[in-house]
Amino acid sequence: MGHPGGIWIGGKAIELEEQALESVLKYALVPPDQWKSAAFNSGDMGEVLSMADDLSVEIVIAMAKDSLKHAFADAKELADNIALRKGVIAAMRAICAGDIDGDYVEAVDGVPPTLGYLGNLEALFAPGNKTGKSILTKQLPFVPPDDAWEHIAKAETWAGFRFMQNPDVPLSTALQAITPFRGECAGALQLAIMLGCLNSYGSEKLDGLVASHGPAFVGAWHLPAGKDAKRTNTLATSFFAQTVDIPSDYERGSVIAVPGDYLYFQNKDDYPDLAKTGGWQGENCFYMGQDALGHPHYSGLGLAWKTEFAFRMFLTNAYINDVNTAYLTAMRNGKKPKTDLQIVEHPQKQVRFVARALLRFPDKDSGKPPSFRLPQSGAYPFDDAQILAALDKLGFKKVAPDEFEATQIKLGSLMKTLSIGDQEFFQAPSAPLGGAALQVQMNQWHLVVDPVNPDIVHPDADDLVHAHAARRL
Repeated sequence: MGHPGGIWIGGKAIELEEQALESVLKYALVPPDQWKSAAFNSGDMGEVLSMADDLSVEIVIAMAKDSLKHAFADAKELADNIALRKGVIAAMRAICAGDIDGDYVEAVDGVPPTLGYLGNLEALFAPGNKTGKSILTKQLPFVPPDDAWEHIAKAETWAGFRFMQNPDVPLSTALQAITPFRGECAGALQLAIMLGCLNSYGSEKLDGLVASHGPAFVGAWHLPAGKDAKRTNTLATSFFAQTVDIPSDYERGSVIAVPGDYLYFQNKDDYPDLAKTGGWQGENCFYMGQDALGHPHYSGLGLAWKTEFAFRMFLTNAYINDVNTAYLTAMRNGKKPKTDLQIVEHPQKQVRFVARALLRFPDKDSGKPPSFRLPQSGAYPFDDAQILAALDKLGFKKVAPDEFEATQIKLGSLMKTLSIGDQEFFQAPSAPLGGAALQVQMNQWHLVVDPVNPDIVHPDADDLVHAHAARRL
């Protein structure tokens, strides 16, 4: 009998052996238009495998050896999953290589969050504006935004990394209007998933998902939906069949996924606490497969075809820079730092893969699509004095100049006292697929909340949260 994991077709475990290859697997590995060829019907498995591309073979081998179960109704469903994985990998490669114009937001250089157009040119050239000078040297004609995507920002023009598909525009059409993309790693992965699906399955199958899963979002794994303010998966998130924790003692540098699977590479655990506005608490990425020497490689926005070692070096460097801003500023100015230098003491243990999700085409839901609750327009209603009074009423304690913290408070009380609607929260940059941390902008104040119970993925009003408020002047 087969082990609980591996490939299962029609309720039966499939082993990596000649009989299974001849009877089942070759129909998933070789395109149907070659099934009548002499090589395909020769009975020589070497000839059969030579007809399949290397990545397809690698995917099947990884599935067969996997501790997780990959169940399919028949060989065609397996072939479809292989095609989806290859399409997503190709889309991620295109984003990383520049074939699809995608990169991180760089607010200090004048690049706003954007999807499909530079929608803030009038802001870039506003009198006295300090941004944009290193990107554009003369004013260009403003091009009205394409109506395929709506930038979901609250009050500040440059706030927010989320974009929503206009439901009146087919998703396959909307995906033709995505460049330039300037966002963060979660949004890039979501684009790669939808582009990979489009290129693998065609527009009809992709567009059909919107009817059951709602419009597509870029930059959000989850959004509030319904009267009870529970969070629900956005369309791209629905492509992941299950999310599992990766044991902390996994063998570093080993194969821990199937090409096309989602992985989250997390920075040191205290990064979110010490770098409140930092964008590198981790990296959302895909497992891209092995190189010629058998080393696993991964790709996320800004980190293309990297080994686990390279990911670890990058995030460790981000930790040093983001956590020690006061220390590094003092050193650069020739002054004695007032704080100690924080470091990653054990990079192999502290900077690591923590979560994985299997890539699958989502099941169609027969019910109504979710009705997502979007941010309201307009400025936040409290001024500085009112915010400070509300924080004091809620029991926040001052932990640094312009920084306040509450270690345990009900989310509902926080929202009511600070006049925050559930639809105004958004996920933090570089947040993982299952991450529950949320943030909201209150004029010059930035509020971050995360559940006290780490097992909570969708916090509601009755859940206890840890909250941190910081004023950025």
